[in-house]
Amino acid sequence: MDIMVYYFIGIPFIAGLFCLLLPDKWKTLMWAIAFDVCLVLFGYFVYFFDKIPALTGNLFVWDGLTNFTLLGVSFFGLIISLYSYNLTIDFLNRYYGFLLLTVASGIGVSVSNNLLLMAVFWGILAITLYMMINLGGSDAAYPAKKTFIMVGGSDSFLILGIAIVWVLTGVLNITEMHIEIDRALAACGFLSFVIAAFTKAGAMPFHSWIPEIAENAPVSVMAFLPASIDKLLGIYLLARVCLNMFSYHETMWFLLRLVGALTIVCAVFMALIQHNMKKLLAYHAVSQVGYMVLGIASANSVGVVGGLFHMLNHAIYKCCLFLGAGSVEEKTKTTDLDQLGGLAGMMPITFVSFLFASFAISGIPPFNGFFSKWMIYQGLVEAGKSGEPSWILWIVMALIGSGLTLASFMKIIHAVFLGQKSASIEKKDIKEVHWTMFVPATILSLLCLCFGLFYFQIPLSKFFLPIMRIDNMEYILNLELPLLLIIAGIILGFVIYPMFMPRKRRIAPVFIGGEKQEEEMRISGTEFYNVIRDTRFLKTMYVAAEKKITDLYEVLKSTVLYFTEGFRVIHTGILGTYLTWILFGTLVFLYIFIRW
Repeated sequence: MDIMVYYFIGIPFIAGLFCLLLPDKWKTLMWAIAFDVCLVLFGYFVYFFDKIPALTGNLFVWDGLTNFTLLGVSFFGLIISLYSYNLTIDFLNRYYGFLLLTVASGIGVSVSNNLLLMAVFWGILAITLYMMINLGGSDAAYPAKKTFIMVGGSDSFLILGIAIVWVLTGVLNITEMHIEIDRALAACGFLSFVIAAFTKAGAMPFHSWIPEIAENAPVSVMAFLPASIDKLLGIYLLARVCLNMFSYHETMWFLLRLVGALTIVCAVFMALIQHNMKKLLAYHAVSQVGYMVLGIASANSVGVVGGLFHMLNHAIYKCCLFLGAGSVEEKTKTTDLDQLGGLAGMMPITFVSFLFASFAISGIPPFNGFFSKWMIYQGLVEAGKSGEPSWILWIVMALIGSGLTLASFMKIIHAVFLGQKSASIEKKDIKEVHWTMFVPATILSLLCLCFGLFYFQIPLSKFFLPIMRIDNMEYILNLELPLLLIIAGIILGFVIYPMFMPRKRRIAPVFIGGEKQEEEMRISGTEFYNVIRDTRFLKTMYVAAEKKITDLYEVLKSTVLYFTEGFRVIHTGILGTYLTWILFGTLVFLYIFIRW
């Protein structure tokens, strides 16, 4: 089996290096290499899914969690490769090369049993993330640097965590350790791994790199990395830490629940007021991580499976949403909500796929997001039965997050697809994007529906129940009747609506106060949400966010620069001053050595 793993990692790695050597004019060849490699990998992982028993070695592990993650990494590599056929950016050789290197490193992380080997692939992912963000041009340079510093800094915590578990256990294989958090050193090791996982997945307060890159990074990069691969691998590491490496500890798991709940609510409030389509989606990419963390931190089978299920669902619908935003940007050259509107009739396939993904992220049945959230809620209820009193608070915060998520997507659907056309849209002859762009989004949107209608038969039975055994299956099975009633209601609505629909319709200009509405009077639908910004409590939060007070990166940078400025004052450039400091330091060292 080890030989096969080397092939799975080596083939995309070599193909990626080969693409880096090709000139940009060989665009079709690079696309074919990336697409074919991802297609072959996905085909192999589908073929081997039920055929390989759980295997554990010194370097590699292959179990249910590995199976699921490998499928996800290869599938999203395939989807993004197809979407990128008509991509027009500079340095396409770097784009396809780093895409394949990301796939190879993602596979490496998924199959690594040895923590040092995992850290190597984890570090490569930070480099490919930085390089792919930089493909957005000069405006992406600062966000890319910020991302590299934050993700790279979290890698140092990963290495620190590895060192701590080595001191505690003397082993580096994930499957050979089960550490009790009974002393401060063990708690530090646990938190070190959690910080690495949170930064990769984008949980607060390590999230700020995701909204920062949203406006300038290529949309396909956003759909591939922050929306899909980074979520899969970040939550994969968190699941390994909580399920395999460390034993349950009430205080640590309470901290996870707190961070998860705050991530849901705070990020969705930030999303509500955004006027840029990609930045709004980026904040929702942060918010949804909170549900995954809550599920895993419930510390019972139903909740953990719900968290992992939500990880998969999020990768599907968030990738679909970013691809939809990319299609809108391709045709309109903007993602500013105030400059869009009325695109549903011009881009019907993009609209329907975006609508399905919006229903899914909002937790509306029968789409997949509803069922994973339901399982997370049930997991929190189960945690409450064991005497954990705060479970009601977590559920309330999660429900608030779902409601505000729906409000956000009502805003974006209206402003982009259903609202009145802006003047710039009226002047353009906009049609549906090329099939290589709308087919990936269509596939993802259909998966949102399919994984909802057949939530038990496909994702739960095939992917997640082999990972965690659920004793109380009624929590899952008792959804059959409500689901059937919902579907029946939808069908009945489609039957009744034509009966009452008016036979004659008149299309007239929009009038306000008896006067025909001009462009400067046009309401895009985003203004309604400005009321939220002016609410007293939320206004304080928004002002703090605008001043970067809540941005951990900016706070740490300001702190470092403050002390750096002090050192600059000391370093005057005068030779006599330097000699004085050298003499002073020498005397201090002599005193220490003599005393000891």
